[in-house]
Amino acid sequence: MFASLFKRAEASVDNAIADLGNRVMITVPFLVAFGFGAASLSAYANRTYGTEVGNLIVAAVFLAIGCVVAIVVKARSRPAPALEQPDTAESEHDATSTKSMFDNEQLLGLASTVVPILLPSLMRTATKNWPLILAVAGGLFVFSQSEDAKDAPPLQPQPPLS
Repeated sequence: MFASLFKRAEASVDNAIADLGNRVMITVPFLVAFGFGAASLSAYANRTYGTEVGNLIVAAVFLAIGCVVAIVVKARSRPAPALEQPDTAESEHDATSTKSMFDNEQLLGLASTVVPILLPSLMRTATKNWPLILAVAGGLFVFSQSEDAKDAPPLQPQPPLS
């Protein structure tokens, strides 16, 4: 009775793992090339400008790349402005039809399979590298702030209680 359900779930997980494997195989050569490019840039800048200034130049280049990527990601995630007002029924349908990347069944199946295996080793690694983890979390927090929070009026100070 449940055999077909388990076979479908297994096929779904297998497809998700195969898709992830293909993406990793495509991404790894680009990451290696990027690493060698960064090492070459660092060596050239250090040889030309000295160690301190060369490292600052490399850091500035990566900061600029990060800012450009953040702007592109933010521009892609922002919906295109509508030229005319849509009907309310259509706008309600559009609001409910947007999907999160976490709605993907393959991703959820893969996560439920992999998380119990990886979580203990990730926790051991995180405890060794907690300053780096805190820095990454702080950076993600800063970049994840919505524009609504920026447009909100500032909080008014409360009178002191006496």
